[in-house]
Amino acid sequence: MTLSVKKRLPRVSIIIPTLNEEKGIKETIQEIPDNVKEYSETIVVDGLSNDGTASEAREANAKILIEKRKGKGIAMRSGAEFAKGEVLIFIDGDGTYPSDAIPRFVNLLEENDMVIGNIIPFLRALKRKRAEHLYVYLSTMLTSLLFSIFRIDLEDPLDGMRAIRKADFEKLNLESEEFEIEAEMNIKAWKRGFKIAELPIKYLKRKGRSKFAFALGNQLRIIRMLISNVIKEAIR
Repeated sequence: MTLSVKKRLPRVSIIIPTLNEEKGIKETIQEIPDNVKEYSETIVVDGLSNDGTASEAREANAKILIEKRKGKGIAMRSGAEFAKGEVLIFIDGDGTYPSDAIPRFVNLLEENDMVIGNIIPFLRALKRKRAEHLYVYLSTMLTSLLFSIFRIDLEDPLDGMRAIRKADFEKLNLESEEFEIEAEMNIKAWKRGFKIAELPIKYLKRKGRSKFAFALGNQLRIIRMLISNVIKEAIR
C-alpha cells in the first residue's frame, strides 16, 4: 500500500517582479535567510526580459512566472494571485533592498496589516550620497508630502519592499499596471483603516544597468495619480 504525503503549503510567498535583472536577481534570492526558505516560496514574475533573468532565478531555485504584459503593477498582482502563502512579501530584484530583512517584515506584520520598508533613516545617515541617493531622497520627500494630504504619515511611502497578508491584498482590489501600484496600495489601505507600519532598512547599490530615466517617468505617473486622488478627496 502506498501512503500519500500531503505537501505543506508555504506560509510566506516572496514575490519579485523583474524586467532585465540578470545581474541582481540571483543574489537577491540567495540572500534570503535559509530559515525563511524553509517556510516560504520565492516567485519571480518576469515581464518578458530579454536577458538571462529567468535562467538566473531558476538556478537560485525560484518559481518562475512569465507575465506577457509589462508593468510592475501587473507583475505584483499576477504574483499575488499565483502565491500559495498567507503572507506576501514584495521585493525588487535589483539588489537594492536587503533580502535578509524579510524575517523582520514577517514578525512586524503580526501586529499590523501592512509593513512598508523605510530607507530614509539609512540615506540620512550617509555622509556621502551618490546621485541616485539624492534622487531617491528628494523624490521620497515629495511623495511623502503628497501623502500627508491624505493624513498618511509615512517617511518612505513608495518603498518597494513591503509585506501584507494575501487576504488583505485581495481586499484592496488594486488596478494599477505600473509603479504607481504602491501609491494605490497605501491609499486604499488607509481608506480601509489598515494599520500600517514602517520598518527601517538599508538601501544598497543597484546591480546591473541603471534605470534613472525610466524611474523618472514612473515618478511622474505616481505624482499624477496622487494629485488626481487629492482632487477627488477635495470634491467630496
